[in-house]
Amino acid sequence: MPPTVLDWSPTVDPSDFVRRVREELAAGRVVIYPGDSGYVALADPTSPVAPTIPAPAVLVYGPDDPPRLGVSVPTAARRLMFRGWPSPLTVALPADPTAVPEGWPAAAWEAVTRDGVVRFRCPEHALTDALLPALPGPVLLSETHQPTASAAAEPFGDAVQLAVSAGGLRTDRRPTEVAVSDAGWRVTQAGDFPADEVERLTARIVLFVCTGNTCRSPLAEGIAKALLAERLSCPADALPARGIWVLSAGVAAYGGGPASDLSVAAAAEFGADIADHRSRPVNPQLLAAADDVIAMTRSHAHALAERYPGVGPAARLLCGDADLDDPIGAGPEVYRDCARRIREHVGRFLQEWVAACE
Repeated sequence: MPPTVLDWSPTVDPSDFVRRVREELAAGRVVIYPGDSGYVALADPTSPVAPTIPAPAVLVYGPDDPPRLGVSVPTAARRLMFRGWPSPLTVALPADPTAVPEGWPAAAWEAVTRDGVVRFRCPEHALTDALLPALPGPVLLSETHQPTASAAAEPFGDAVQLAVSAGGLRTDRRPTEVAVSDAGWRVTQAGDFPADEVERLTARIVLFVCTGNTCRSPLAEGIAKALLAERLSCPADALPARGIWVLSAGVAAYGGGPASDLSVAAAAEFGADIADHRSRPVNPQLLAAADDVIAMTRSHAHALAERYPGVGPAARLLCGDADLDDPIGAGPEVYRDCARRIREHVGRFLQEWVAACE
């Protein structure tokens, strides 16, 4: 009997799709689901069919899921998952084939850890954000590389009674696979997720925060980039490839505004070019992605903690125990002094950041 096909549309309430998929997985059956490289097959790891799923990866929502399986997530992998998913990106992490997670049949875990790693996926599709948080736990995912739901279902026979169809999908894309360990990362299978983007996404993110993101934090961003580029012997725009990404934002900023003229001039005196800077407001996504948040004043740090409790790292003050006053409305000498203080205090963090790149 052919499977029931649910036609997905982004204009349709996803709740019924989510409920039906959950029910089918709980019943031990395979579900065909739209992925980013054609259709994928999903199965609960406790299902009798789980060990027969070809080359299974594990479908997860983010970096907090692998530890539930006893798989540690190195910092680079956490950054990739948080910043890069959903996308055609597979993150492969070392795992012990004998350390079977609680509730998993040994045969399913053996299939997943067939070569000593577990491959984690979060495919790019509009339904993913609704489905994954609703699942009771990680499920197995197998790439079928088929363009239609019916073609993807055919090899599984009666094990598939439900297929979610999003019409014809591209099958010329392949996920990029990145193996990550505490020793670093490497691309083990080239695909549609660019390797240079992996470099960017695994980089440490330093975020400077002020009020409007037109004076102090752009100065700090520019000066930090100039100092790091000098220490690492590379152009400032190559810093992400060297492992560090320097950004700035404002707690009361409007997006798209330039740095003030006097900030641009002061930055230039200290070897930094911020002429192309455009302001951005702080948001929870930016904070959560950051590894270091450096605030100009206590009030900025307090605003971040109050508005976004528990999001991202706790803000540190650039000047230690002191605030960095806003130079707005003052003359060139005040801006020059502000830039001088920024350069002095950025130096306190420099060794920590350079060490992370080496």
